[in-house]
This record gives sequence, structure tokens and C-alpha cells, in this order.
Amino acid sequence: MDVGHAPDPRSVRCTAWIHPPDDPEALVAQSGVLAVDVVDRERLHLLAERGMRPEPPAWTMLLWSTPEADLADHPLVLDLALTRHDGWGDVDDGPADAVLMVSLVGRSPEVDHPTFKAHYRGHVAVARRHHGFAAYRQNVGRQAVATGDETGPAAVSEILLASEDDWRDRFYVADDSAEAVAADVARFLDRRSTSSTIVRRFAP
Repeated sequence: MDVGHAPDPRSVRCTAWIHPPDDPEALVAQSGVLAVDVVDRERLHLLAERGMRPEPPAWTMLLWSTPEADLADHPLVLDLALTRHDGWGDVDDGPADAVLMVSLVGRSPEVDHPTFKAHYRGHVAVARRHHGFAAYRQNVGRQAVATGDETGPAAVSEILLASEDDWRDRFYVADDSAEAVAADVARFLDRRSTSSTIVRRFAP
């Protein structure tokens, strides 16, 4: 997909489901559904290789949809109203052995939501310089989201690497890349409330 011709930014809805459907491909055929991400438990070990927690999340599926999609009668862990921004590439169109990671990004308590959004959006330039991602997309909350007694994710990142070899060898592209990325995200991200996992994507 040529992201230069995609509407950007655009409104999307992201819901986290406790139980995935028996047939994700049938779900993506429904009106308003943009994609379905099912946790790829067989590849969660890749997270540990990059120093991240390999435990599965509380949810088993993310459903990406238009804001008006009818998702009634489904138990949802999260229901997020987001604005989508394409960074580069197409996270929906990776090769068969691509690795797709989604990160539910927690906002640092030291910044307000508008400041978070500005720094998070600015992170695209840093990511492009220091990561070997095939594609990167940001979905930022239109406002701070409350779930129970905790603050929900302020954004959801979608990160695609072309292969498991790229995951291991091109996650960072230079000797100083990990340090540069860490310094930038420290301005807006709360590592304690940020979680990442590997998913298998089903899209129309």
C-alpha cells in the first residue's frame, strides 16, 4: 500500500477481547472490521530475545474497526478510541514469516496527554533512524482512557519486522540505537504500564 495515498490521520477503534472467535477470517469479513490480531503464543519467546516479558497478555485478541462498528455482546478488556497515523511501510501486508508486534503504550505520569501525543508522534523520526522495521504505525488515544482504577493505554503501536532474522539482527541498526531510542521514549512512555506482544494478523 502507498501510505502517501491513505487518509492520515483517521479514526479507528481498538478493542481487546478475552476470547478470540473460532474463525478470525470470518470476523474480518464483517462490516467495519479492519483487522484482527490474535496473540501468537508460539512466537512469544521472541520477546525475551529483545529483553521484553514473554508472558501472554490478559487479552487474546485485538480487533481493529471503524468507530461505528457494532461489537455488542462481546466481553471487552479494553475499548479504545484512537487516531491512526502511518509512519512508514504497511503493517497489514508483511511476508508470511514477518513478525508483528503490538505495544499498548502507557503514558508517563510526568506528562499530560497533549505532551505525550507530541512526543509520541515525534518518535517516528527517531524510530526511522534507529530501527530496522519494515513498517511502523502509531494509534494515539484521542483522550486519556480510564479502565477501572487505572489509566488505560495512551496509544497502540504496530511494529512489523520482515522476518525473525530481522527481529534478531535489525531491531536496532547501529551500536548507539538502543540507547538513543531509550532516551527518546523516556520523555513520554511509562515502561511499567507499557506491554508488548507478538500477534498473528487477519485482514480483509
